[in-house]
Amino acid sequence: MSDFKKLNLGCGSQHFEGYINMDKDDYGQDVIRNALRGLPFDDNTFDEVYTAHFMEHIPQGEDLYFMLSEIWRVCANGAKFIIIVPHSSTQLAFFPDHLSYWNEEVLHAIVDDPYQKEKGHKYNFKILEFERVIYELRATLEVIK
Repeated sequence: MSDFKKLNLGCGSQHFEGYINMDKDDYGQDVIRNALRGLPFDDNTFDEVYTAHFMEHIPQGEDLYFMLSEIWRVCANGAKFIIIVPHSSTQLAFFPDHLSYWNEEVLHAIVDDPYQKEKGHKYNFKILEFERVIYELRATLEVIK
């Protein structure tokens, strides 16, 4: 993949050099925007989307489908989608501002869910790896187009 581009989505105050850093609140990052309004990037822009403690703030259901579809849209074929979230078996997963809950079964459901195609949500991911590290679930998905 030439012209490698990376997005740090839901960056908060953790800005990475070499990434476009985006969050809905102003932390001095590159892009200030609520991701649930859509990602302000062209199709196939990124070779990597990194999210750390962001996805659990996306409500389960239609909002989560939308977010996954948007991430898929802005990623090039073969891009990496990195997810770090609190594991649902831990108390940290259930903070009041967490709106979706993540574990290994959720990753498999995202990859194997036929409902998303019936409802017109378009994304296709392949699980490359995942592991539980203390209280976190860390996963790398590959974008398939």
